[in-house]
Amino acid sequence: MYVDYDYANNNNQAKMAIALYLTTAIPLIVGSLLLISGRSQINMNRWTIRGVPVPIILEFLKDETARKAYFQGNKNLLHDRLDEMGVEEKVKDFYREQIPNEYALDRHIHQIFYNNTGYVGKAYKVNSQGNLVNKN
Repeated sequence: MYVDYDYANNNNQAKMAIALYLTTAIPLIVGSLLLISGRSQINMNRWTIRGVPVPIILEFLKDETARKAYFQGNKNLLHDRLDEMGVEEKVKDFYREQIPNEYALDRHIHQIFYNNTGYVGKAYKVNSQGNLVNKN
């Protein structure tokens, strides 16, 4: 008599895959329908990903030059392109109410850029804790 021990294991894997799919797909579908229908109270303009406002990330993803520079690791080209797009000012506008001090706001924004891209602004250096500090 032959016993297939892998059958139970494969069956459990299939059940786990279906459960994982349902626990991720259903909330995504329902959430998408709520956003599309306008019945959601969610304000995507206030969401951030790694400190960057979602609308700015979407704008960045639409820009071929910025996208290529980011994924190729070209920090200088990325910085120049983001500067042309006015991203720094848009991010500052997003945080200005929370951080009214312009120096602290500038350092915070540059810290976000450094954390996400590794680019260090000309006025800053990185300390041993990975935080930007003024060069002077």
